[in-house]
Amino acid sequence: MTDQRPWVLITGCSTGIGRALVAACREAGWGVIATARSLAALEGLPEGPDLRRLPLDVTRPESIAAAAEACAGLPLTALINNAGYGQMGPLEWIGTEELRVQFETNVLGLHAVTRAFLPLIRAGCRPGEGRIVQVASVLGRMSVPMAGAYCASKFAVVALAEALRLELEPEIRVILVEPGAIRSEFRETLVKDLGDLPGRLQGTRFEPVLAAYLARHRGAEVHGLTAQACARRIAAALTRPRPPRRVVIGADAFWANVAKAILPAALWDWALRRAFGLGKQPGGPRSVAK
Repeated sequence: MTDQRPWVLITGCSTGIGRALVAACREAGWGVIATARSLAALEGLPEGPDLRRLPLDVTRPESIAAAAEACAGLPLTALINNAGYGQMGPLEWIGTEELRVQFETNVLGLHAVTRAFLPLIRAGCRPGEGRIVQVASVLGRMSVPMAGAYCASKFAVVALAEALRLELEPEIRVILVEPGAIRSEFRETLVKDLGDLPGRLQGTRFEPVLAAYLARHRGAEVHGLTAQACARRIAAALTRPRPPRRVVIGADAFWANVAKAILPAALWDWALRRAFGLGKQPGGPRSVAK
């Protein structure tokens, strides 16, 4: 199977930014290999010679290898590592296995996919044309309460992307994307991935904090940037002859970075604790995490 248009493989295309990236990249002239854990999750994407669908679970080495083999005949020029999810909750109550699964998807999966497709990108384009986009988050530069596991995974994505850029450029350009609040299905996935955590938090100081956090997420996503607008920014960066090293998306992400940089650390911490309802608790926590 041969094709002369440049091709980009995108992970996590079932919903949200990944789904919007399929349309944005096709509009920008790319052929798109849309991937998700199941082909059923990719139903509804408009047919065309510029679209391929592949199952790809970033946590399964055999799935990654099969996807890479299926792309061997295409002039693959770019990879967008978008797949990921958010494990929320207070670190005191996040189990080690929950933290491990968070890193398996957001960090180790991203790294495994990058390694698998790097040889195809080298083979599919001339030096300087290749692109690797690592989708992190504004929370890859700052930690907030109730999102320590997710923040840690995105800090790791930032570190990996910046090291990879130093190692690969100018042969292959590495673009780090850091969105703020995006209107997508992220919150619904977040709630689903809480599992039995709300039950574990009953009767602790964190029970109302989690409820307030989820309500805040609902408001942020209502007023956040659309997934389509975010995807267009990423596609534009992907297409530029000299792509930016870092793309901060959303006014909230920009101003959060500014505030973090200029506020004294003690004031920043106080503001976050106040915003999340984590003032001093007389008598300490009411129960002990198991």
